[in-house]
Amino acid sequence: MSLKLVSCSRSVFKVLARNLATITSEGIVDGSQTFLHLESRYACVCPTCYGKFSKQKNVTRHSSEIKVTEIIKETPNYLKVRWCDEHEGIVPRTPRGCYGPPPVVDAIDKYGQLSLRHHSEIKVWDEPDNNIYKFWNYDNLLEDDQTIKDFLEHFMRYGIAFLRNCNPKFTPEKLMDDINLTPLLATVYGPQDAIIHKFVQDNVAYSATTLGQHMDLCYYNPPPNVFGLMCVENNVIGGESTFRDQYSAALQLKANRPDLFDILSTVPRRNRSNPVTKRFRHYVNDEPIIVLKDGHLYRIVDSLSGLDAFHFVSNIDLETRKKWWEGYQLYRKYTENQNSIAKVKLNPGDIALVDNWRVSHGREAFNESADTKRHMYAFYMNWNHMQGRLLDTNIDETLELNEIED
Repeated sequence: MSLKLVSCSRSVFKVLARNLATITSEGIVDGSQTFLHLESRYACVCPTCYGKFSKQKNVTRHSSEIKVTEIIKETPNYLKVRWCDEHEGIVPRTPRGCYGPPPVVDAIDKYGQLSLRHHSEIKVWDEPDNNIYKFWNYDNLLEDDQTIKDFLEHFMRYGIAFLRNCNPKFTPEKLMDDINLTPLLATVYGPQDAIIHKFVQDNVAYSATTLGQHMDLCYYNPPPNVFGLMCVENNVIGGESTFRDQYSAALQLKANRPDLFDILSTVPRRNRSNPVTKRFRHYVNDEPIIVLKDGHLYRIVDSLSGLDAFHFVSNIDLETRKKWWEGYQLYRKYTENQNSIAKVKLNPGDIALVDNWRVSHGREAFNESADTKRHMYAFYMNWNHMQGRLLDTNIDETLELNEIED
């Protein structure tokens, strides 16, 4: 695709007498906000530049010399302007003008920061309370759109949410599709993985022994955002699923040993899969255990089974490794504090949705017998599909351009 570069010579700026917005050498000054000349052109939402499905359907790269030469008309939400290349377009001056009618803007105001994992919106839990153990009735989500939003808001805020009364004869893909949370995220295990107890098993996830706290697929880059666990059949004594807010463990480390927190949040360690078959190929991911964004917790990448200790020895100096292991041992001590772990016995038709970047999961041991039946589905979801469902308003989000075009 070729790029067309539109060049403009400097023009005399013309401002209509009664306009509240004005043109300056920098751009359009509109109250407390200023659009640079170039920004205003890329913000144009006229029918030539803006598409309902692709947003900016005009992919022309404009010259940095582009200038607004005239403000033709003002309305509460838009400015109609002309640029030095004679293009007449529409610049939004409010969120409503940019994003659509009030329900759209209201959803962004209410859920936008939370859906972006902003630290100010989440609730870190040191010990599980009733919010963590809350179950949502799946039938209610089918019947009421606001209930789905409440469920997703709860999930994003606490990093975990449970569903009850799902039909155990349906697959997770079918159940999530019925509440518009698909497609599922396909991995090496497919769209969903059947975890069925076996007496002879070399994978601890399918056995009856204790499964320690971990995130899933840490050898993916990045790991899946959302882990789901659905119970199809479960008659065992014991075997409770366990969940831990790893943000809490990381913050404990930061408060008590900031030097070790710095090590775990800056030194990458390799996670790798074991390529034992053609299906399970060699996947690797190099990231710190604690991933920060703008100085705040963003993602925890922690799985003991995936740690490539040999790579660590080969690539990280001895003194750094000593400090790293000191920090990791303390961090895991906080992780394994039993008072901080939620324990839930999943019954047929129950689903746990877990933020795989924040909340670890595991399982307590259970008794085996000839009658043991424990069948779960593990599956993965894309956070953005949940975000889109949370922000969806079920209305026509066409911009109200008739306001400026009349």
